[in-house]
Amino acid sequence: MTATTNDRSVPVKAGSSRGFRLPPAFWLIVPSVLFLALFFVFPLLKLVAISLPDGSLEYYHQIFTTPVFLRVIGETFRVSLIVTVVTVAIAYPYAYAMAHGGRAVLLVLTIALLIPFWVSLLLRSFSWVVLLQNSGLVNDFLIATGLIDRPLRLIRTPFGVIIGMVHILLPYAVLPLYTVMKKIDLRLMEASSICGASWLRGFARVYFPLSLPGVMASAILAFTLALGFYITPALLGSPRDMMIAQMIAGQFNEQLNFGLGAALAVVLMVLTAIAFGLFGAVRAALQMRGRRTGEA
Repeated sequence: MTATTNDRSVPVKAGSSRGFRLPPAFWLIVPSVLFLALFFVFPLLKLVAISLPDGSLEYYHQIFTTPVFLRVIGETFRVSLIVTVVTVAIAYPYAYAMAHGGRAVLLVLTIALLIPFWVSLLLRSFSWVVLLQNSGLVNDFLIATGLIDRPLRLIRTPFGVIIGMVHILLPYAVLPLYTVMKKIDLRLMEASSICGASWLRGFARVYFPLSLPGVMASAILAFTLALGFYITPALLGSPRDMMIAQMIAGQFNEQLNFGLGAALAVVLMVLTAIAFGLFGAVRAALQMRGRRTGEA
């Protein structure tokens, strides 16, 4: 008697014999990743390598032990912080008018905001030189109206640098604010007035908290951009008001000290990242506080 055995076939899952396949969307981001790696990550790593000759930290030690470098770093952060506060303070009512002022107001304010934005940064900085110099339009107007007897020193001062930087950074601060404010329903303000709150109290308790994400986004953008300003402080400021970007350019172009210039650039990047992280932490804390207040 012959014994027969029946082989039972084990079901094989479809695709189990196939190799691992990357999702099609991955290939869409490959060009961007390669571009960033080649033109952003690699130059940054090269910059760090130049700042560490033979692994030595001598340039970083020089930066943090030399008073002039510390003063320039402190001046950079001081001016950037002032510029950020002034820019956001001006951008807030401007964005409010754009968001809630009607189509005609929105059109006029948008044109007034974007036309200077399309002009070269160098040309805008030179225009402030023409306006703020001793024989410029501002001093001529003040003298003609009898407000002053002799020209004020408006150029080659921190005041001139702040004015020029605020003017250039204003569009970057207005647009994030406008995007957030456009989504805020003004009927919430009407509801607060029905509940007995004054306009100012309703604005402080209702509208402003809702606009805080836009305020934080504008402040982060303005501050990080202000830290790296070079052209405007060079044209409107004095050597005493030098910012770190000017010092980096001087080390590369004039002193030909590439190692120290690279170290200063790395320090600027690290400090900018720290400032960006602090802004993010403050923003997260405010959001958490808002959620707790809403739950309560």
